[in-house]
Amino acid sequence: MRPLALLLLFLGTVLAALPPLLGPGLPPGTELRLFSQDLRILHGAWRVEGKRLVPLSAPVPPRPGQEVQLLLVLPGEKPRTFPGVADRGDVVLLQDKERVSLLRLLKEVYGLAPPERLWP
Repeated sequence: MRPLALLLLFLGTVLAALPPLLGPGLPPGTELRLFSQDLRILHGAWRVEGKRLVPLSAPVPPRPGQEVQLLLVLPGEKPRTFPGVADRGDVVLLQDKERVSLLRLLKEVYGLAPPERLWP
């Protein structure tokens, strides 16, 4: 019993280390759109459906290391943007001094099942 309690405490600490940067929850209908820094190129768009992240468009892969903007549109709310950097099929979000993988955040904090990579 004791090892299980320690494991749960450890897992809680690890998961608490990832902040919910995008807000308290991502309800169905939430859209994520990835734009170039100047908002001229749409690199990809996805919608939350149940626990899945479903693509809305064919991705236009950004260059690795390219600065991007993630537009988050929650149903009934104003869109919010988050700065990030493209990184091999993922986006590293930059919030204050935090650098967090978007795919990891979607899986571990929001309980979604995103694709393994956002673009090939």
